[in-house]
Amino acid sequence: MPQDLRCPLCGATKIKFFCEKNNYQLYTCSVCRLGFVWPIPAGTEKIYQEQYFKKSGVAAGFGYVDYERDKEPMRQSFIRCLAELEKLTPGRKIFDIGAATGYFLDLAAERGWQTAGAEISSYAAEIAALKGHNIFLGKLENFISKNNYDVVTMWDVLEHLDAPREYLKIITRLLPENGILLINTINKESWWARLWGKRWQAIIPPEHLFYWSPVSLKILLEEQGFRILFVGTIGKRFSLSYIFKILADWQNLKIWRKLSTFFDSKFWRVFCLPIRLGDNIFVVAKKIKEV
Repeated sequence: MPQDLRCPLCGATKIKFFCEKNNYQLYTCSVCRLGFVWPIPAGTEKIYQEQYFKKSGVAAGFGYVDYERDKEPMRQSFIRCLAELEKLTPGRKIFDIGAATGYFLDLAAERGWQTAGAEISSYAAEIAALKGHNIFLGKLENFISKNNYDVVTMWDVLEHLDAPREYLKIITRLLPENGILLINTINKESWWARLWGKRWQAIIPPEHLFYWSPVSLKILLEEQGFRILFVGTIGKRFSLSYIFKILADWQNLKIWRKLSTFFDSKFWRVFCLPIRLGDNIFVVAKKIKEV
């Protein structure tokens, strides 16, 4: 273990080696329970190009079969979340970090929200922009905006970021007092993650760089001036093709990849399964002060 290694969140030195995966070292902080890759690799934005969102990713071992169609089973969950957000703020300006091709923003626009977002993939950002969303291409630290947004969302993004604290600092500038932040990320303290340990399917560096716990996420949010309104999990639904894609990436068995391809058809896409492993943290927080 590197000498003088400190937790990138709480600064503690009580760090334990957790595992090695894909030639990356993962550690866990004994104080705040954050898991993290160290050292943080450079250039991870190269992962999220066209092949990440399209069928070529099936064989590549990452990404989606087809991003738009893989997200369709989550439509009702996203709509319910938007309905709850509408109860929390009278404003209708939303900024989605990691907007991808704009699927979530499409649903928000249908409900009358003014939509914007940030995306590091030029391929995905172009698609989202063509749909009419105001999309910033690049890392959020390079984004300059004079606008405030009523809601900022981060769907399955926080685990991918190389500097999550810096992103939260920028988010506080995007939100006014009482602005709402929604985060969904992976939960390393869930029963499913504990059951599988080092073999948990979400351990996929360099895609996932930080592995959150309820404690570590609470620390991050409160230090940036947020008060948590709700914390829990969100149930997810997946197509059969995407389920077998996840299994293929996890267990590296050819049969799963063949089944993923087989079920990637208009007929089979109608059938979706609810997957409730509980290995995500769903948080809604309100900005209560400037830091």
